Amino acid sequence: MAVPVASCYRAHLHRGGIGLQEMIRLLDTYARYGNWQTVRREALEENLLGKTSGYQVRDLLEAFRRRFFSDSNLPPAHSVGQFIRSPLPEAAKIQVLLPYYVLTDLLVERCYRDLVLPRLLSLPAELTATEVREHLESLEAEHPELRRWSKTMRERWIRGFRTLLRQFRLMDQHPSSRLRRPMLLPEPFGFYWLWLWERFGSFREAEAADLWSLYLLDVEQRERLLGEGQVRGWWTYQRLGSIVQFHATYDLNGWLRHGLDRGHA
Repeated sequence: MAVPVASCYRAHLHRGGIGLQEMIRLLDTYARYGNWQTVRREALEENLLGKTSGYQVRDLLEAFRRRFFSDSNLPPAHSVGQFIRSPLPEAAKIQVLLPYYVLTDLLVERCYRDLVLPRLLSLPAELTATEVREHLESLEAEHPELRRWSKTMRERWIRGFRTLLRQFRLMDQHPSSRLRRPMLLPEPFGFYWLWLWERFGSFREAEAADLWSLYLLDVEQRERLLGEGQVRGWWTYQRLGSIVQFHATYDLNGWLRHGLDRGHA
């Protein structure tokens, strides 16, 4: 079912839009049934998403497949769906989805890394529509497909990108263009940390994973979150200079079933 990530820049933000709440609802349903065809049928025949247009529903389903069934090397859709189904703050559910939006869309990732992350390092900062427009124009030499975009398409993409930042609470609400640095919450940190720990079997590789750059996670924040996870019983952790002792209480599936609720309570 994996969907390959395209090698050229595409205007994916046009089709399906951001659809953050719709993605959350689809993930919840997928985690409940564990079957994509059932989810698709509920969306198309039972109006799971509450839309009046079948075309809009199909666009949202395609956006879901691209984000959660792609080869982006992120945790599987069922796991993030289990996370979404847990009694967590809305902010935690939104934060855990950021990599699925950024890493499955090459143009979103490029603009996020080029325009957003450097500015977040030296707040206060803002990102205007003009700056995004100029950056898209600068990318045309290396990505000629962008030259074929109409002015209307370009402006819609720019609005979509800035809306994405606002919905992930990385930019103040309209009409402000001021950026806001993310403060990663313990729950999404625990989700990705345990997944990386299982994937690499190495504390050093887990802490060096590029995934953390999306959240601008610095050393101080990481140590705070590792300490928080220990307090919640998710793992044991101790660092003495260059020596690190780490033991996970749960694997990711066990944490989603038992540890997450325990730590949240």
